[in-house]
Amino acid sequence: MDFALVEFSQLDPDGINRLAALHHSVMQTLLSNLGLPVVLRYYQLARADRSAVGICAVSPSGEMLGWALGSPHPDLMNSRLRRPFTWFLSQMLRLTFTRPLVLWQLLSSVLGSSGQPVMKSGAIELTYIGVASNQRNKGLGRDLLDAFIEASRSAGHPSIVLNVEMENAPAIALYEKTGFKIIQSFAEGRYKRHRMELVLE
Repeated sequence: MDFALVEFSQLDPDGINRLAALHHSVMQTLLSNLGLPVVLRYYQLARADRSAVGICAVSPSGEMLGWALGSPHPDLMNSRLRRPFTWFLSQMLRLTFTRPLVLWQLLSSVLGSSGQPVMKSGAIELTYIGVASNQRNKGLGRDLLDAFIEASRSAGHPSIVLNVEMENAPAIALYEKTGFKIIQSFAEGRYKRHRMELVLE
């Protein structure tokens, strides 16, 4: 399928909506479990953050096929989700009544991290990369990763880091083929993860 690589800054509100819906449908992450409104808010904030690096693959008809997003300040991105506090509180109250286990997962993730990595100065963290279910095994993930690497290099970042679950062998293989190396292993709540790094030359 033909597609264009589009920077996050070029996405209109409808594009952000489609991106959030894609993330919510294909990624089994804590962010997805918090619900589509929280996912949408995250990507609205990412689009507004000039330091973030985001690339989308979009079909000629406007279908969102995949994306890669990173930030030099991922913790700051996450903390912005809590503002305005009244909105965030309403989302957490909704979870309390509809999905209490997700709320518990959020708390255990925040409180139960062990040896979580610290960002190196100047590095950018690849926080999310995903591909629509009907576009998998076609090389699109590699195309998005390559585009993210080039955009990060152009933005002046000396390295890219990422976290990947230890059991995600296909993702680890892709990252290693691209030149990433495992630099640390750690626990975050119930997840066991590798920290990987690619030094940009």
